Amino acid sequence: MVAYLDNLATTPLDPRVRDVMLSMLGQPHNPHSRHHAFGAQAFDAIEAARTRVAACLAARPAEVVWTPSATAANNLAILGVAAARERKGRHLVLGAIEHPSVLEPGNMLRERGFQVDRVAPGPDGILDPAQVAARVRPDTILVSIMAVNNVVGTIQPIAAIRQAIGAKGPVLHCDAAQAPGRTGLDALAGVDLVTLSSHKVHGPQGAAALIVRSHRSILPRPLLGGGGQESGLWPGTVNVAAVAGFGLAMELACAGQAQECDRVRVLGDRLVQGLVDAFPGSFRNGPPDQVVPHCVSMTFVGVPGETLVAALARAGVAVSLGSACAGKAAKPSHVLLAMGLTPDQARSTLRFGLGRFTTLADIDQALDVVRQVADRLRPAAVTRP
Repeated sequence: MVAYLDNLATTPLDPRVRDVMLSMLGQPHNPHSRHHAFGAQAFDAIEAARTRVAACLAARPAEVVWTPSATAANNLAILGVAAARERKGRHLVLGAIEHPSVLEPGNMLRERGFQVDRVAPGPDGILDPAQVAARVRPDTILVSIMAVNNVVGTIQPIAAIRQAIGAKGPVLHCDAAQAPGRTGLDALAGVDLVTLSSHKVHGPQGAAALIVRSHRSILPRPLLGGGGQESGLWPGTVNVAAVAGFGLAMELACAGQAQECDRVRVLGDRLVQGLVDAFPGSFRNGPPDQVVPHCVSMTFVGVPGETLVAALARAGVAVSLGSACAGKAAKPSHVLLAMGLTPDQARSTLRFGLGRFTTLADIDQALDVVRQVADRLRPAAVTRP
């Protein structure tokens, strides 16, 4: 491996997080069996993690609900609120560029007779709060808009959307899996339900959370039965080591966000310039000042994306065509199409994900490979009709 530049798909485990997890692995830890020292220790660990995660969002620890993945948290938010509030209405508003774990539950609800509107972004990949509010009806029970898009990295105006739909309007859910450590979280203060993911912040896979704010007595209906864990919202024994690691990972991401963004922005700018130099006419998606610096979505001119990503992979550079959860690789990204890119442009777009352990040497090594690939592909690209 020459350079790992796919940090929006998943991030390498921070060694500090790994050490916390290793101290807990192999122990008979069940936090729901607190009558002995082993269970009590596990309980204390997940409650400490709950406090750490809550602090990042100015939430109460009791508002943090552990789930095994952000996909599970998004499903709990969408399907759970729909089930709990069905008598108040059967209409939802979703962003058209949401993660599949938000869009697919919306499709499931549509099959059950709910009405689901999708709001498209502008060409810049950003939703207009006024357009979101215009879709809200008296029977709208939920609005779900992500904080940071997982394909192009655009930062959505969540605070303005909350204001536009009203503090007492529909329940507002935000998939913030890509936000911590990449942008400030103050805008999420007025959001009712917030999804977070451990492995997007240099924590382990297998841990995530749904913040369920208590100020409006919003309680999704559980999707699973079989236990009373996590206030009954997600039953099952909590993965103690993963959750403990998640708590520290969130704390580290939030504490170092400003400085880390400044560092990564320099690397991203160098990467963009090098890519444009190698493939003239290529362009970055999203306004630079409204995209997290960790995401560089580049549309290349005259070069199929699958060809380029495969060539980079063979040379040891890890990038992606789009979301790691997007399904078939040959299918154009729904995010890029919603922004107005043509199918051919969408297929020629690569996502470079930078992270905490990305170095200047990584960028330069990746660009060396890109230049070599460009030298091989450029004649084919020039002669294409």
